[in-house]
Amino acid sequence: MTVKGTLKTLGLAGGLAAGLMGIAGAADAPKPFDGSKKVHIALIRQMVEGEFMQMYQAGADRQADLLGVKLTTFGKNMDNQAQANFVYQAINMGVDGIIIDHGLTETMKKPAADAVAKGIPVVAFDVDLKHPEINQIAQDDHQLGAMSLEAMLRDYSGKANVGYVYVAGILPLDKRHVSFEKVKKDNPGVVEVARTGTLESPFSVKNAEQVKAVLRANPNINAYFAPFDEFGKGVIMALEENNMTDKVKVYTADISTQDIQLMIKPGSPWAATAATNPAAIGAVSVRAIAKKIAGEELEHDITIPPMLFTQDMLKEAGVKNMKQLRTKFPKFNHVERATAPWIPVDKKGLF
Repeated sequence: MTVKGTLKTLGLAGGLAAGLMGIAGAADAPKPFDGSKKVHIALIRQMVEGEFMQMYQAGADRQADLLGVKLTTFGKNMDNQAQANFVYQAINMGVDGIIIDHGLTETMKKPAADAVAKGIPVVAFDVDLKHPEINQIAQDDHQLGAMSLEAMLRDYSGKANVGYVYVAGILPLDKRHVSFEKVKKDNPGVVEVARTGTLESPFSVKNAEQVKAVLRANPNINAYFAPFDEFGKGVIMALEENNMTDKVKVYTADISTQDIQLMIKPGSPWAATAATNPAAIGAVSVRAIAKKIAGEELEHDITIPPMLFTQDMLKEAGVKNMKQLRTKFPKFNHVERATAPWIPVDKKGLF
């Protein structure tokens, strides 16, 4: 189990800037963000493996720093019962608000409802907790899936024999699956040849093992839809081991420095990925729970719009890492969701 207090120490300049922003905004901030108490937020995570999850955490940490709140993170990778138990730990700690990041509806809806019943505000990212008082934060996962698949349709002129990586029961994957089903229905030339998928850790390695067997059994596959970047890495590992990188193109969701490096590598089969900025989503999650704690109005569904990045786009822009991506594509940097005049936003830090 990892129970991690996540208030970070900022560098001198960053800390001074954050401090000045906090002082400037303190007079106008609502209670309890006016300095009347130290606000304590719990971030309760199901999935902590992978660069997307690490960047989400970094964005949440940075936004907490700017707000001057204590953020305590609970997480044990893919242990659903532990995630449920962490909610009760947070309740017993007397936190002011809870963010639930991923998870299964069946294991998390009761603990979340119990937190609300105790008067603790709750928001959720990428898990539907079936509660009218729990705000839902999500990437536009239908659009993420659709954007990646539209790139596939363009590259293959609407005709492809597709391998697919999917695990049911994970809300964002289920939404991306809806997009795939629609594309197949609307484009009879797109044929799903084989489907695999696992969330056994390490995700990329375990999925690579499954995909290798699929490729051997189905040599007619010429495209792969793997709508989670860790799945995509597994597909690429399998293609490399089977010497098929020149025969199959890969289409995914999410982006990270490692993803970018794999995409721009000479001869890479990774053709396109649709993505949001995970650090920005982490920041939105903290801002959303802050607004709820303050009693401010907050929309029930907070949706983060994605962007499509193709291999050609990254190469033409000379992008080799996330820092360069954010410089070359500034629209990716900041998400105008769950904002308020009293909440400092670090647009230079790109969260």
